[in-house]
Amino acid sequence: MTSRHVSRVGITVVAAAALALAGCTNSAEDQATSASSAMSSATSAMESSSSAAMASDAQVELRDGFVKAKPADKPMTAIFGTLANNGDKDITVESFSSSLSGVGKYEIHETVDGTMRMKEGGIVIPAGGTYELKPGGDHLMLMDIADAIEAGDTVDLMLKTADGEEVTIKDLPVRTIGSGEEDYGSDGSVQGNSGMDHMEHSESNSHDGHNH
Repeated sequence: MTSRHVSRVGITVVAAAALALAGCTNSAEDQATSASSAMSSATSAMESSSSAAMASDAQVELRDGFVKAKPADKPMTAIFGTLANNGDKDITVESFSSSLSGVGKYEIHETVDGTMRMKEGGIVIPAGGTYELKPGGDHLMLMDIADAIEAGDTVDLMLKTADGEEVTIKDLPVRTIGSGEEDYGSDGSVQGNSGMDHMEHSESNSHDGHNH
């Protein structure tokens, strides 16, 4: 009788200890999981905050920027948008490049008296101001490209400033411009709202007589 009672008591104690141990283990695991989740959330928040800060602190932006899509049989395209200077000093963009492969030439173009030509001296973005790149006006020209540039792709743009800095603008969308915007004819001439050629590059410019 006594032996059975002791055995039952022993079994009860062991069972209770096992339950307590399981409870402690689960509690520890829950705490570890909660701590891990909290750390992950904090890390994500810090990364988001850092990204937002980097975006807001960017000295040069290209707002509403895009690359004009082009088929393989047309050798050139352009980049449009509004360059914004978030700094307190004027910024001069002297040249540019991109993540595209097989681009023969990169040129900054302007329109003067109805003629499009390479822009001397680069683009000056005023402190706290903007500079528009638009069809039929000033724009960034990519020339001698053999491959198609498909709508839906993205392109990174690298701007080189007069003070030696390089500004990277990532993931510019490639899209087909709508009706009435600048297009390039099969002979390289510019076509506009009327669908007729309205301006050509000067034969004396520095890009070897290319028209666009």
